[in-house]
Amino acid sequence: MNEPSPWLQTSHFGRRLTVFLGGGIIYSLVEVVYRGFTHWSMTLTGGICLLIMYLRYISHPNDSIVMKCFFGMCVITFFEFAVGCIVNLLMGWNVWDYSHMYLNVLGQICPSYSGAWFLLSYPVALACSLESPADETPNTGLSENFSV
Repeated sequence: MNEPSPWLQTSHFGRRLTVFLGGGIIYSLVEVVYRGFTHWSMTLTGGICLLIMYLRYISHPNDSIVMKCFFGMCVITFFEFAVGCIVNLLMGWNVWDYSHMYLNVLGQICPSYSGAWFLLSYPVALACSLESPADETPNTGLSENFSV
């Protein structure tokens, strides 16, 4: 009989759901403090970004803090661009518009906000480094006698 996917194991699923929800809530709060409002699409985006960052950080605990922040910046900027193209350009919801920002790309991303994402990735990387490696060990499906 096959083992259930590690994504569906209760402890892993619960932790990942908590990280996703935390990312959505924290991003929404940051946006409300900064802009005065948020949009549900950004709550989902914040959750997805934090979950991806969390999974990377716990699976690569020895990466430098600069590398972790760079990864976080890239993830957030990528999703900001992808979601922006969908909700702003395709659907016309006008959730945000960076067209007035220097070196913006289609009004969806710009270096200034990417720099902010780099800095905001720092506390996330620190929080993930506090988690014990035994708390969530990635299941590779390989036997314990075989290391990669």
